Amino acid sequence: MDPAMDSGRRKDKQSGIALVLTLLIISLLVAMTIQLMITVDRQITVATAQREQVRLDSMVLAGLNLARAALVADRLDNPKAFESPHDAWATLEPDQFASLSGEVALKVEVSALSGRLQVNALGSGGKEAYRQIWLRLLTSGRFAVDSVNAAEDLLDAIGDWIDADDEERHGGAETSYYQGLDPPYVCRNGPAATVEELLLVKGMTRALLFGDAGHEGLAGYITVLGDSGTVNLNTAPLPVLQALSPDMSPKLAQELIDYRNDRQYAETLAQTGWYRGVSGFPAAIEFSNSLLVAAGPYFEVRVTAAFHQFSRTGVGYLRRDDRGLTLLSWKVE
Repeated sequence: MDPAMDSGRRKDKQSGIALVLTLLIISLLVAMTIQLMITVDRQITVATAQREQVRLDSMVLAGLNLARAALVADRLDNPKAFESPHDAWATLEPDQFASLSGEVALKVEVSALSGRLQVNALGSGGKEAYRQIWLRLLTSGRFAVDSVNAAEDLLDAIGDWIDADDEERHGGAETSYYQGLDPPYVCRNGPAATVEELLLVKGMTRALLFGDAGHEGLAGYITVLGDSGTVNLNTAPLPVLQALSPDMSPKLAQELIDYRNDRQYAETLAQTGWYRGVSGFPAAIEFSNSLLVAAGPYFEVRVTAAFHQFSRTGVGYLRRDDRGLTLLSWKVE
C-alpha cells in the first residue's frame, strides 16, 4: 500500500475521532448548561415560594390579630355579653383589610362555636333532650348515616369514647372492642381533643365526618370545645336550628335566621326566648329553656391570605371570658 495513502487514511480517521469527541464535548456542555438552567430556575421558584410563604404567613398572623381585636372590642361594646350576627367579629369583610393587605387577598372568618353541638356533652347521661337534638341532626338526610339505629349506635359509641368508665352502652364500644382491631388501640375515656379524633370511634366514617359526593360533613356543625350541652340560638347554623325540635322544618329554621340577621331585632337576641316573637312562628314549638344560651366562650378563627398561585390558611381556637381572650391553638396550613 502506498505510504502516502495510508498516512492520509490515518489522518482522516483521527479527524473523524476528533470531530466525534468535539461533538460529545459540545453535547455534554449543552446538557450541563440545560441542567444548570433547570437547577437555577428551580432554586428561583423555591426562593420565590419561600418568600411568598413568609409574607403570607405574616398576613395570616395579622388576620388572627384583627380577629382577636374584634372579639375584645365586641366585649367592651356589648355589656350584655350576648352574641349576634351584628357583632364586630361577625361582620369582618375583605374590603376592610385592603389598606393593610395590599395585593394580598385577606379573608378573616370568626365563628361562635356555641352554636354548634358539643361532642363532649355526650359523655354524661343526663341530658336526653340534647341527645335527641344530635339524633335529629344525624338523621336529617344531610349526612352519610344509614339509619336511625346506626345514628343511635354512633351516639352510644361517642358517649363510651369520652366517658370515664368501661361500661359499654347498648350500641357503644369500650377498650375491649378497640383492642380487637388491627391495629389495636385503647378507648380514650376522656374528652375528645379534636374533631378528627372521632374517626377512631366505632361507627364514625370519613364520609360522615367530612362529607362525600352526596352528603355534607358533620364536622362543620360540631365542636369538641365545651361540654355544657347547650345551643346558642343566635349563632346556630340552619341544620342545628332544625334539629332543636321534631316539628322544625328548613323553612322555619331559615325564618329564625332571617329574624336574627335583621338589625332592627338585634337587641331582642339578648333573651333566649326571642324566637317566640318571630312572626308566624308556630306557638306549639317550644324549645327547652335549659338547652338555650345567648353566648358562649369559644370561637373559631379561620384566616386565608392569597397572592397569585400562593395561599396560606390559619385556623385558631380562642376562649373569651371575664379574664380576657386566650388563644387555645393556632395552626397554619
